[in-house]
Amino acid sequence: MLRCISKILRDERGNALMIMGAALIPLTMLVGSAVDVSRAYMAKSKLQSACDAASLAARRVMRDDDLSDEVIATGTEYLAFNYPDGIYGSTALEPEFSHPEAGVVRIEASTTIPTVLMQIFGFASLPVVASCDASLNFVNTDVLLVLDVTGSMKDPVDGTPKIEALREAVLALYDELAPVQTQLQAQGLRLRYGIVPYSSTVNVGRLIYDVNPSYIRNSVAVPSRVANFSTNAGPVTYTSNTPTSDGGAWQSPSNKLNEADCTAYVNTSDVNGGGPEPTARTVTKYDGSSTASSYVKATNWTWLNSSGTTRTCRRWKTVTTTTYNTIQPRKVFTNWTYRQETYDTSSFKTPTGSIALANNANGSVPSAGGSFNAQRLAANGTGVSSTAVRWTGCIEEADTAPASLIDGGTSLTIPASAYDLNVNLIPDSNETRWRPQLPDVIYQRTAGTNSVNLDEGSTSRKDWIKVDRQRINGRDVDVDIPYSDGYWACPAESRRLSEWDREQMVTYTNSLQPVGGTYHDIGMIWGARMISTGGIFGDGCDFYNEMPCNRHIIFMTDGQQTAYCDKTLTAYGVEREDKRVTSTSSCTNQLARHQQRFRMVCNAAKSMNASVWVIGFATSLNSNLTGCASNIGQATTSTDSESLIARFRQIGNQIGALRLTR
Repeated sequence: MLRCISKILRDERGNALMIMGAALIPLTMLVGSAVDVSRAYMAKSKLQSACDAASLAARRVMRDDDLSDEVIATGTEYLAFNYPDGIYGSTALEPEFSHPEAGVVRIEASTTIPTVLMQIFGFASLPVVASCDASLNFVNTDVLLVLDVTGSMKDPVDGTPKIEALREAVLALYDELAPVQTQLQAQGLRLRYGIVPYSSTVNVGRLIYDVNPSYIRNSVAVPSRVANFSTNAGPVTYTSNTPTSDGGAWQSPSNKLNEADCTAYVNTSDVNGGGPEPTARTVTKYDGSSTASSYVKATNWTWLNSSGTTRTCRRWKTVTTTTYNTIQPRKVFTNWTYRQETYDTSSFKTPTGSIALANNANGSVPSAGGSFNAQRLAANGTGVSSTAVRWTGCIEEADTAPASLIDGGTSLTIPASAYDLNVNLIPDSNETRWRPQLPDVIYQRTAGTNSVNLDEGSTSRKDWIKVDRQRINGRDVDVDIPYSDGYWACPAESRRLSEWDREQMVTYTNSLQPVGGTYHDIGMIWGARMISTGGIFGDGCDFYNEMPCNRHIIFMTDGQQTAYCDKTLTAYGVEREDKRVTSTSSCTNQLARHQQRFRMVCNAAKSMNASVWVIGFATSLNSNLTGCASNIGQATTSTDSESLIARFRQIGNQIGALRLTR
């Protein structure tokens, strides 16, 4: 028996089959796990990609940092599209959305997939889980708003003035970016806003002065007028008319006064006093009434006292007093000459300064006479009333290139002599300095003339109109009121790049008032200047706290470019008279030149790596406006208030680059 067992143990035939049979069990487990784990890995990869896409889509539609139903619905839709139900045999997804910190959307999605071979060993399914965060990749961000506040912005759209819709849109942009601002501040970074309201000019004078007073001219030449004093002064006469009963001629019971006595009393001869020249002379004259020189019974006689026992005779007394100039000789006003005239603005441009301007050409000047503008007449005239005028802050541009160099062509190269288009301009001469606008002394003249003489009160004289100064929202605002001869308007003061709180933004947007005409070029010039890293402000940045800066210009308008030849004071003066933009009094090609200026400065802004967004509000965008945007997707039209507000929100949402953070 033992020998039999020993023989069997020593017999090795058939062992391979037994060994293979024993090895099949672990081998099956190994292959099965590899197959099922591979399927699980593919499902995991697919689910993670779907989660990433869903979180990015959800973050893009987020508004006001709110995890709204729209955000969740968008994320769910993208998740389902990229990881369909049943793929790999998966069970239904169970996504969870959360908002772990400002500006972040988090999605956690889980499912299970059935196993193929692992079921033999009791593993019926494998879990598949994905988690993802998406946020906007903000770094230091500067947003410069260039806002059209021209007169048409008071017109309604859907029953609401467009200016009100603009205010809401700016605040919507602010609210959209408020969480980002908080996040950046916590990281030692910043989000800043600058604002340039524009019409036919911009209000930047105080900002320039604060940087360097020498950047503003101390004198300006403008289309104006002078009062010519060449007539010798004569006596000045003052007349007063005084009716009186003269109480000395009256009737009593014992002394009857008859009508003949009254007639003699009324016709008393003149009484002279004083004189001769230069002593003042007085003449007293008695008449029957203010309109009759002799006795009129109904007026002079039958005056009774209260008791009816006496009569009183009444007469009209006129006293004329003539005085003479004590300084002889003097000159008085002869006529006006309308021409370019220079005014001293050295005190006018200061924050608390003003200049005195004569209200009229009354009074006299020293014996030499001559021609006096309103400023010199106020200083040298005798008997001349004057008014102290302060600067509103609106400017006229620096000198520009000859009209022939900017005549509506296609070149975007800015001529060296076009100082107005140099966004990095630092003035060092009168040609490169800005002019303070002085509308109170602006007068038009006949087209094509250098000067014209007109008498006071001439119906052909073209007086420049003045704006109405009104109290709006607790501040003085210049509101343009059109007259037949022209107008002038000054928009709200611009603001340099800075960090704002919401209350400051509300206060500022409420100050925006519709005034003036549409000069896109002047708006974009100062938008580029405000965001540039060079020039007089140098507020823009390439890096801040060792992190890069993104720069954006949002340009909003409700109309097309305009160009006024006359009747309007703009950033280029009265263009027909000043001839800085146009070389002729007919203003030929003037609009084309302003459009070319706009194209040139848009190109300059984009060359500074500023991203330009253009919004047309209730107006179409022509090729100049769409071409100003950094790309075609950044030039859009909003037809109503709701879409304008939505567009500002959308830009705020797109200013940062979406990125996955987990």
